[in-house]
Amino acid sequence: MGKRCPGWLILAVAFAACAGDADAPGSRTVASVLEEAHSAATEIIRDAGGQFSVGAFLARQNAELLVPQLAAVAAATDGKAVSDLNDVQQSFLNGTLNAADDMQRSERYPRKKATAMLAQADALLSTLTATYRFPRVLDFSPRYVVAPAVPTVLDLTVSGHALDASGPELSLQGKQCEVRGITEAQLTFHCELPGVPETHALAYATLTLVTRPPRPWWAFAVDWMRSDDAPVHYTLALALIPRTVGGFDAMARVNTGDAGLEASVPLPVGDVAWGGTRDITLPEGSIFVTLHGRQADGRVYEDTSSEAAPHPWYATTIDMRSRRMVIRARALDEALAQP
Repeated sequence: MGKRCPGWLILAVAFAACAGDADAPGSRTVASVLEEAHSAATEIIRDAGGQFSVGAFLARQNAELLVPQLAAVAAATDGKAVSDLNDVQQSFLNGTLNAADDMQRSERYPRKKATAMLAQADALLSTLTATYRFPRVLDFSPRYVVAPAVPTVLDLTVSGHALDASGPELSLQGKQCEVRGITEAQLTFHCELPGVPETHALAYATLTLVTRPPRPWWAFAVDWMRSDDAPVHYTLALALIPRTVGGFDAMARVNTGDAGLEASVPLPVGDVAWGGTRDITLPEGSIFVTLHGRQADGRVYEDTSSEAAPHPWYATTIDMRSRRMVIRARALDEALAQP
């Protein structure tokens, strides 16, 4: 793959100067641009998949949505050079690559950048004769759920363009969902999410959507001349959030009353549910307490009876006089909204 130069997508002169003896911008193939965008999407799926934030969920999931759309553009522009596209199409093609590349280089996964990737590809598909009715998924909800302990009913909504094909199908973890509604812009499904064993790590459930390009009204007249359109597959990842904010353990330093002797006493704390409260009574004679917390995203914090600052997902109050320690966890949506 040739050297990429900042600005080639906009300024042909700048690209030529940077590329040296490389081919002129007009002779570059659409396929090579799509290959770079696909590579960026693949890296986003890999890197964002291990991060614990709404932005990371969205980045991974939108990169997964982008992959079949890039394949559709590739099929519709097979053998074409960038210069064969009109100015509007070139702008959307370049925008798709820029947005994917920008998202791939990001560390915090801003939601606007994740949305921009799909918006540019969606616009490009709508300008190509072969794909303007290609089923384009731009959003689905929910994007994340708390991992259920037992099988749980889940209603899923898929939004986009040209989704009103006959017989769209969605499966969750390999189990078929019930279709509840079909329109051009939205599909709704009734699914069952299997129970998930207790875990303190982020996981993903697999959603598989199969649909077909909608057929024009006149298609019945030429059915005998044409084969059915190939199904379009979207493989999506539903983020499964651990059922608790994290795990906690504490140690109290206690005055035993024997000539000033002190002892360390472990305190049972355990996990704290999202939006939950854990109230712990400190041992008689406690003079100092240390609490260690490991959030579900891996971040570790320490609170003591002399210093207990609020943390992104929970806050601790330690009152030695009343011998009381209280851990108050944020609700899930509130916690994920924190930086």
